[in-house]
Amino acid sequence: MGNWESAAIPSRMNPFWLRSFLGFFPCIPLRLEMTPCSTQDMLNNLPESILENIFSRLSIRDVVRTSVLSTKWRYKWTSVPHLIFNDECIPVSNGSLGHDKLVKIINHVLLLHRGPILTFKISSSQLQTCSEIESWILYLSLNSPTEFELQICNSEGHIVPPCLFSFRQMLHLTLVGCIIVPPMTFKGFRCLTSLVFQKVTLSDPTLKCLVSTCPQLERLTLIDIDGPICIELSNEKLKYLRIYGKFIGICLKDLSLLDYASFHATNAARPDQRRACNICNILGSLLSIQKLVMGGWFLQSLAIGDVPRKLPSTYDNLKSISFPLNAKDMKEILVAICLLNSSPNLQELEISLWHKRESAIAPVIDLQKAKDQLKSTFNKLRVVNISKLFGMEIELVLIEFILAKSPVLETMNISPKKIGSEALTLLQQLLQFERASPLAEILYLDSAT
Repeated sequence: MGNWESAAIPSRMNPFWLRSFLGFFPCIPLRLEMTPCSTQDMLNNLPESILENIFSRLSIRDVVRTSVLSTKWRYKWTSVPHLIFNDECIPVSNGSLGHDKLVKIINHVLLLHRGPILTFKISSSQLQTCSEIESWILYLSLNSPTEFELQICNSEGHIVPPCLFSFRQMLHLTLVGCIIVPPMTFKGFRCLTSLVFQKVTLSDPTLKCLVSTCPQLERLTLIDIDGPICIELSNEKLKYLRIYGKFIGICLKDLSLLDYASFHATNAARPDQRRACNICNILGSLLSIQKLVMGGWFLQSLAIGDVPRKLPSTYDNLKSISFPLNAKDMKEILVAICLLNSSPNLQELEISLWHKRESAIAPVIDLQKAKDQLKSTFNKLRVVNISKLFGMEIELVLIEFILAKSPVLETMNISPKKIGSEALTLLQQLLQFERASPLAEILYLDSAT
């Protein structure tokens, strides 16, 4: 095949340009060593669908490097429909130097690219706000990509240009570090199935509009978003929801197909947010949920107002639930009991205990109310994981109740907060509890493992 510089360049391209382009990819070999014909034949005869699958998983740097593997692949990098720019594309650089190199690479690739662009991802930590971003998105609007990702690393964010909202065929959209202001004429992404916003700034109406006007949306991820006072979501097709960050009021409705939800609040709800923050308003409509994960301060946000013994409608489809529990907060304990009472078909349960009286909405004084609320039977519960067990009476009440009401329980994994003789005494106490399942094992795990 001869020299890589001439072998990997179409006749219409200038070899001098390619030499400068390769300067951005220092690890690309400049010469090709001959390989056995059988290997060449195998690579040359790979179906186009397999080639596309391979290239769709590689950064643009690695796609260019494949040019030396086969004569059929020699020009492939100039027409691949999947363009992925990440930190592997450039030498180790920081600040403006890394940003400038990345911008030049993207400009050169787009200049020589031929054919459609289905995937365009910039997930490098080097990209900062710059005018070139508008040019790239405007160019892509002529290609109608199906997958787009833009990650801005500097703190002030980048205003997304209006032409992005003309990507009518887009299936997956990820924006990081952006300011989102859709044009007045925006009618939604009709084909979008997956949406990820991280460290973006947008308003309540914008978020509500984006979710409700995407009729095919199935997956939504919101991480550290800024702007909304209340996340109001309504979408009949949504199946996956993850919300992480500072607590924001949440209103969920018309999510009849949602089967996975994860909520993590990094701060407690403010007093002015508490009227809309109760368990029925937030979780009461998730009737198809199969896995529910909660973290941080989120359980406390469900404890505002009156907590019922169980929800108006049961979680008949819920198989797995995970949450942290402040064992010194009676309101959180009642929320946990309400969730358990509303989940008759639960198969896996995970509770991470913590103990802080100062953070409690209602400190534990009398356990009788909690005992009166425990009314469920877990006919399908098989695995229970409880971590950071301190040995408080309420913790033991919950464990004893679960063991007595779980006829098919197989394993209860317990990780103690205490060590030494105190942990041994606690284990001996747990082993004396009555078990409804003859197969149930209590495994006492070191908290460090």
